[in-house]
Amino acid sequence: MRGPLLRQRAGLLAALLAAMSVAACGGGGGDAPAAATASPSVPVASAPVPPTLAPACGGCSAVDANDYSGSGVGVWSASNTTGAPADVPVAIGGVNGKAVTLLYTNGATAQAMPAGLSLSVIQSVLGNLSIQSVSTGQDEQTLRDIGEFNRAGWAAMAGGKQVASLSEIAPPPPLASVVNDTKSWYHTDGTRRAATLVKQVSTADATTVNIWVESTESAPGKVTGTLVDTLAAAFAGGGGIYDMLTSVGGPLWGAHSYSNLIAGSGQPVDIVVLNFDNNNTPFGTVGYFWGLHNLKATSDPRSNESLSLYLDSETLYLGGAAGLKSMKMTMAHEGMHMQNFYRRGVKAGQQYAFDSWLEEMSAMMMEDFASQTIDPTYNAIRDVRFRDYVSYGNGNFNCNMLNFTGFGATCESYSVSGSFGGFLDRQLGLAFYKDLLGRTSSADSKTVLDQAIQAARPDSGFSQELLRWSVTSNSLMPAATSPARYGYPARVDGGFTLPLIDPDLFRASRKLPVAVPATLQPYGSFPVVRSNVGATFSETVRVPAGTTLSVVVY
Repeated sequence: MRGPLLRQRAGLLAALLAAMSVAACGGGGGDAPAAATASPSVPVASAPVPPTLAPACGGCSAVDANDYSGSGVGVWSASNTTGAPADVPVAIGGVNGKAVTLLYTNGATAQAMPAGLSLSVIQSVLGNLSIQSVSTGQDEQTLRDIGEFNRAGWAAMAGGKQVASLSEIAPPPPLASVVNDTKSWYHTDGTRRAATLVKQVSTADATTVNIWVESTESAPGKVTGTLVDTLAAAFAGGGGIYDMLTSVGGPLWGAHSYSNLIAGSGQPVDIVVLNFDNNNTPFGTVGYFWGLHNLKATSDPRSNESLSLYLDSETLYLGGAAGLKSMKMTMAHEGMHMQNFYRRGVKAGQQYAFDSWLEEMSAMMMEDFASQTIDPTYNAIRDVRFRDYVSYGNGNFNCNMLNFTGFGATCESYSVSGSFGGFLDRQLGLAFYKDLLGRTSSADSKTVLDQAIQAARPDSGFSQELLRWSVTSNSLMPAATSPARYGYPARVDGGFTLPLIDPDLFRASRKLPVAVPATLQPYGSFPVVRSNVGATFSETVRVPAGTTLSVVVY
């Protein structure tokens, strides 16, 4: 009912403007008649174009708007830009009993979902997945607090940028520690832990890396010398995590002009192994970087005055091979947080710090690039993030990409951001990732990502890649027949290897929604699967405003 009302108001407005223009055209004064003038025409807004379905892939099995070739993957789409819900007739021949996925992908504004949408699906059994979060509620809140401090909280305590040259204000480097030194380390639970320096190594660029272990945890059956050697080699060895981080994003710390931050030169990287929660259980919170410790203690007495990463000891010695692998991936993930803190916050300016969703995405993208080197049999996106994206709860489909909620009740944001980041890694490559990490053309995180995508693929942007990722992941598109610009193809780029991810292999673990949500979240998606539809698929689909309908057949 909004269309006629808008046209009626437009007509009244046109008439009013015309009357006002005539009244404003007076004569030259006196008794002389006013010169005849023509009233200016007022343009009438054209009616919005209703959405129509069209092929959305090049050289694929979508022959035209109404025909499927009979094999392979076909993708069609219709974007509703009318400002109101619109009915889109879908009639595709040649389907011959194949499954059809209808997918809603939303834009920037939450939209009401159509009532009465049928949820016929392939799976015979659906239900709520038992959600096993990797952290407790308190752990999750602590990590969120640390993330917010790293993004913005530190700046108020850093003392402000100085006018003097860097050489004039640079504090002296820290006194070098030696093996067997003991130091007190502040932990997130408010306690101080005594830890001993058990190993000291150097990277190829002569940066010192110290491995500290909580004194009560350095013992047979706990954090042994073998585990310490493995950590040191993984982080500081040739081509290891430190080298990968610096080759992609530059130094982890360096010169700055803040009076209350630790020295910009001579800083070792401290890897501090503590028993986070003393619960005799591996996993949970396994590691963190906290920019608090880059402050001087005179600014915050909690500061350890250290460029440091923190790892959970119980995960190391109780988690077996999986625990050790988790520690290595954590060093890559938290190392990117450390690097972002310096590069984007301290060096470029706090306003350029990524919002949480992009900060976490960038760290998981680093995990993706580093996985092959850390363990050739494992990939962080394929084996964790994408799996969880399609199976957490009833799937993470209707989740706002820009609202990071961690392990939330309905959305597991790590898997959402990580799965999208892995898609971008494979589609756009290492040069795109490096550009994203260093780009300061805007203080808005979505704009920065959009611009980095456009720089790598000029005819695309955030919305286009989000749509293609949603289509790929929500439909479980088979890797072997994915059209160009869809899918998670294998990629070898700049010395890094990204393995192929085949969404079709996750069919058994995918959990589709069991109910239509009242609201489609901003940048969220919602899949509906039709099975055994016959020779022709025909349905009229109501599409909310600002939303794109995609149809996938294979």
